Amino acid sequence: MILILSCATFLVVSGVFAAEIYAEHISSTNMKKVQSMASVSVQKNGELNETEEDTEKKENLVTLKMEYLMKKNSDLRGWLRIQGTTIDYPIMFRDDDNDYYLQHDFFGNSDRNGLLVLDKRCNSDLEDNHLLIHGHNMKSGAIFGTLKYYKEETYMRKHQGIELDTENEQRFYEVIAVLDTNTTGDNGFNFAEYIDLNDKDTFDTYVANLKARSLHKIASTATYGDELMTLSTCDYTMKNGRLLVVAKRVG
Repeated sequence: MILILSCATFLVVSGVFAAEIYAEHISSTNMKKVQSMASVSVQKNGELNETEEDTEKKENLVTLKMEYLMKKNSDLRGWLRIQGTTIDYPIMFRDDDNDYYLQHDFFGNSDRNGLLVLDKRCNSDLEDNHLLIHGHNMKSGAIFGTLKYYKEETYMRKHQGIELDTENEQRFYEVIAVLDTNTTGDNGFNFAEYIDLNDKDTFDTYVANLKARSLHKIASTATYGDELMTLSTCDYTMKNGRLLVVAKRVG
């Protein structure tokens, strides 16, 4: 009897494990399809003598790429990329709904990995001075599963640049803070309340909290008038934890 129960337990566990592997395979395959559709690569040219014509060509490539992808899914709002990492994903937006694309892929299939999601309180045109972007911390490393490496200063220094493609342009950001916090605000800082940073005092308070709580001493900071982007994912080292990687626009 014990042997039968042990065998049954083994079969159930094996079945669950196999199902998880299959689901991850499907998720990865579908994401590669989307990435292939967005295969137009627009790299930032670091040369000081870059011409206006070169810049215009790059902007046109971004526009064409985004137009093509938005025809496939009109909920697309941007594309986030961090060179040298696996973060190379579409950013989705639905009115009053942060959850749908945390549970579905670009094609509308159920997917536990989900996609990157622009917070529903942000303007969908990405013209706010603060963009809050959510993504799952997947054990496989998918989506924001590699953001945890930003806790290591050497890694952060090597990957301090973040690229954002919008419908009209390509933007560049620089990381100014990396911090652990939570969603309850019981540590004196509820980051989720700082979506609208149009008021100077609110902007300054948000940045002051970021810099004071940052895991690394980063010389670059932000002043009122700068544009910020906060990447948020679950941090399992604390209850209701969140890991934030915050960057300011530099180009």
